[in-house]
Amino acid sequence: MNRALKFGLPMVFIFTWLVTMMPCAFGKDRIFRGKVLDFDTKEPIEGAVAVAYWNEGRATLAGQSTRLKDVKETLTDKNGEWSISGPEGRLNDPNPIFSFLTGIHYTQEPQFIIFKPGYCSWPEGFAIDACKDKIRQSGIGTWVEGGNIELPKLTNREDRIKAQSISIPAGEGALQKLGELIRLINEERRNLGLREDLKYK
Repeated sequence: MNRALKFGLPMVFIFTWLVTMMPCAFGKDRIFRGKVLDFDTKEPIEGAVAVAYWNEGRATLAGQSTRLKDVKETLTDKNGEWSISGPEGRLNDPNPIFSFLTGIHYTQEPQFIIFKPGYCSWPEGFAIDACKDKIRQSGIGTWVEGGNIELPKLTNREDRIKAQSISIPAGEGALQKLGELIRLINEERRNLGLREDLKYK
């Protein structure tokens, strides 16, 4: 077997394998939509912030490694509707051997945050007694694409303070992309007579 064939065949195989696996790693973009309603009145909530963020993962010897890929936010319109475009992502690593050997991360499914001062927040609201039996997203406790999220109003100061304890996505440049979320959290803090939380600035 000549030298070119000896080294060429493995390279063709590796190239074909990489091309086949690339879509699994990067995926395709889509538009994520939702609608935010008042739990009691079923009226749309305008001006709530909707945040979508994506993590990337890859297999390592120590297990799954993740890092922040991107963050996007928008406000709900007068109909309580919002939309954000971004990678579709995957629930699990489509090929752990590929990500381990190449070091290429795959994009995970997005996670979401919904926040409006004076209301239970999504998903942290499930940890607040006043929210957990009421907060709804298409009748279940997990994100459903395009479904309605119903947020109960909070009637006491203690619960309103708890509702703004949001796990903000951490990673390079994340805070710079969360202007509306930070503005609304600080607005609620001022309404409650608290100083603005400097870590959000």
